[in-house]
Amino acid sequence: MESPVGRVLLRLAGVSLVAVAVVGLVAPRAVNVAHRWQVVVPVAVVLVLLAAMLRLPRWAKSRWSPVVISVGGGAVATVIGLMTRYHYGWDARVVLDMARALQAGRPLSPADYDYLSLYPNNLPLLAIDRMGAAVAQAFSLAPDAVLIPLNGVCVAATLYAVHLLVVQVAGRGPAVVAQLVTLLLVGTSPWLAVPYTDFYAMPFVVGGVALAVRALTPRPRTGRVVLWLLAIVSVSIAYAIKTTPVVIAIAAVLTAVVAMFDHDLAPGRRVGAIVACAASALAFVALGTGLSTAAATVAGVDSSRIDPSVTPPVLWWVALGADAQRAPSGVVNYGAYSRDMVDALNGRTPDEMRTYAADFLGDRWAERGLGGTLAFYGNKAAWNWGDGMFWAWGEGPDSLPGTLAPATGVTGIVHDLNGFQGAGYQLRADLTQALWLAVLLVAGVGLLRAPYRRETLLVAASVLGIAAFTLVLQGRSRYLFAFVPLVGALAAMVHASLPRLGRRAP
Repeated sequence: MESPVGRVLLRLAGVSLVAVAVVGLVAPRAVNVAHRWQVVVPVAVVLVLLAAMLRLPRWAKSRWSPVVISVGGGAVATVIGLMTRYHYGWDARVVLDMARALQAGRPLSPADYDYLSLYPNNLPLLAIDRMGAAVAQAFSLAPDAVLIPLNGVCVAATLYAVHLLVVQVAGRGPAVVAQLVTLLLVGTSPWLAVPYTDFYAMPFVVGGVALAVRALTPRPRTGRVVLWLLAIVSVSIAYAIKTTPVVIAIAAVLTAVVAMFDHDLAPGRRVGAIVACAASALAFVALGTGLSTAAATVAGVDSSRIDPSVTPPVLWWVALGADAQRAPSGVVNYGAYSRDMVDALNGRTPDEMRTYAADFLGDRWAERGLGGTLAFYGNKAAWNWGDGMFWAWGEGPDSLPGTLAPATGVTGIVHDLNGFQGAGYQLRADLTQALWLAVLLVAGVGLLRAPYRRETLLVAASVLGIAAFTLVLQGRSRYLFAFVPLVGALAAMVHASLPRLGRRAP
């Protein structure tokens, strides 16, 4: 049965994706690597046309293809990550250094506990790094030699989860294409060399959505309940690792509520469904909180020394998301990290932090007015979504010359293509940008024409959720990275709704 609310949400997601893609093609907001429109635009157009015209041969849709792509993609990702190893900075290095100290039996410093009080969301990352350091110590390896292959394992699991998500909606052919797109955008990224939350959360993000989609399809009641519970567990794990997957939980409840009204239900069953949604939300909160608490124990930190009164309130993150800074390179960062705003929290109570954030937002409103505020957030959306490299090499000093050691052979080729100073990085970034914008266009146009389906609504609502998260709170394109496979999956799920250009009807 058609759902007016569901149809509106699908169209809203479609308009949003088309808008950011078109801006990315004709008036991109500058990011940390300058893309050349002469390469990006024609390649993106060709890719969209191919998506509308081509069909995979029968042999590519073998039942073994998803496994081969997943395992092979994970292996490729591992090799690329190991070949791109470098001494990264920022939070990834801070947390790993803590893990190494704890594994060596050294207590954390007061400065370390100040950091964890400010960013308690990094405790799960510390727990993962601590386990990686323990395994590395047992085999006399550096932690990166264990944690980077873990990134590769996460890529493999994500690729197979993409298959499971797409195949049940669009079939084997689109599922294979979605896997390959995910491999290109995620499984070859320079981020593979950095042990961080994006890759660790990714398989649980896609896996949770895939499980929820299966729970929404007709099947015996017991099977649907089990699948829904597994989806809650998966998304809760993703949320414990990284905050952004909270939007999936919201999207799942929203989809379930809309689904109650897309077919006739007896009043008693409708009440039962509402109670189930409420129980699911409570289970997600309880499990996510429990996992975060357990992370402190696994990491081996003294929880009593983590001061929750230092942790910024949500309103401060909204204020941070409203700040604009111009980097020395001339790139405008819309709502990204601000050292000045972090320093401004020193010595403030939680109430004083909220007052500071409210005053900051009030100042920005007085400065910009309605038109300026709308322009700022429009620019921010275009900036966040208009970077197919997802801020690679953009954190800390990672982009400085000499970050990657000189290399020859295959490693040298990887450095040329994936290193920020590499001879082939500009072309690699341009082609990746074209692919990303093509995916956004296919997903957006497809959603504008696609019929309402609960499964499609769940994925589209999740994409809308991460768009809203990065728009309102602090963000940059890296914050989208864990959701890139979902965007690729969404494009594959609705690509059949593209205008037909030389394709035969299925």
